[in-house]
Amino acid sequence: MIDTAFTRRTVLGAGLGVLVMSQARAAQRLAPVDRLAVTFLVDGAVSSFAEPIEGPEIIVERSSRARPDVRQRFLAEWGLSLLTESAVMAERRTVLLDFGYSSEALLNNANLLGVDFGRVDAMVLSHGHYDHFGGLDGLLATGRIPRRTPLLVGGEEALCHRLRGGPDSKLDFGQVDREAIAKAGVDLRLAPSPERVGHGLTTGRIPLTIEHPRTPTTMEPGRNCDRARLDPDKRGLDRIQDDSRHELGLAYHVRGRGLVVMGSCSHRGILNTVAAARAASGVERIHAIVGGFHLVAPQTRADAIRTARAMAAINPDFVVPGHCSGEWFLEAAMAVMPGKVIRPYVGNRFIFGART
Repeated sequence: MIDTAFTRRTVLGAGLGVLVMSQARAAQRLAPVDRLAVTFLVDGAVSSFAEPIEGPEIIVERSSRARPDVRQRFLAEWGLSLLTESAVMAERRTVLLDFGYSSEALLNNANLLGVDFGRVDAMVLSHGHYDHFGGLDGLLATGRIPRRTPLLVGGEEALCHRLRGGPDSKLDFGQVDREAIAKAGVDLRLAPSPERVGHGLTTGRIPLTIEHPRTPTTMEPGRNCDRARLDPDKRGLDRIQDDSRHELGLAYHVRGRGLVVMGSCSHRGILNTVAAARAASGVERIHAIVGGFHLVAPQTRADAIRTARAMAAINPDFVVPGHCSGEWFLEAAMAVMPGKVIRPYVGNRFIFGART
């Protein structure tokens, strides 16, 4: 359940004015943005042939066509990193959501796109899987992220060491480098409740209400994480099948159009993530659903079809399924939401809201 008792206040970064709030307070404070741009810095596919889109409600810039040197290329990998840039009149905010599998891909793609990491106001790590935090260490080592930049995670368990597969697995899946974070002077914050970041809002913990997906990793409590700060039912264990209880989504309210909801991997369910974003923001209308929806194994084709049909009932204007969404979902979503599904590629920039 979302922890509505978490009402501690703090300011994240000089001049940023970000508040840690309860669910009720968050709903009162999520003001609409005039414009939101979401750039896929890291994802699993590249394309030089995808057509740009320019419509009344969305612009999609396919940056792969604009490289000045043919020898320069975007790198695709299993992982996800999204850069969000929002504007309210003259006020600009930049938030980095996840870091991909490697700093090689993250930094290469960001350099080709001309991303200035010195302008990042806040960062969010959606959950503790290597394909979402693997590029963080290399990024921090560049010194381009300003010191005291907040890095939000959904709970202490995001930092625990993990294995791929079940509790008997011996396949290492890594852990967040807490030393690298401390050395870079980044402000690591636990945010189990909805929290403002820039002009956006994290979902806080996402209840399993509509979907009940399975997470294909094992967590090791106490290894790289403080047992005392874990949930009571996990503190005394050495290994536990992941339930991704700490996972966060991110949402923005685009003026006159509704929420743009981002689920990086959606191990808690993309429909559940949308429901949590609605509850936290107080905004019902869904303009776009973006990110990774994890409708691949251990989920089934039937799961993917059910989710696509339920998403169609929500009636979003656009669906942008990347990373781990899977071909099962893409096929079903295109069938039940014709004209709404836009496939993203590395370097693509999706612009929602007013044009400049």
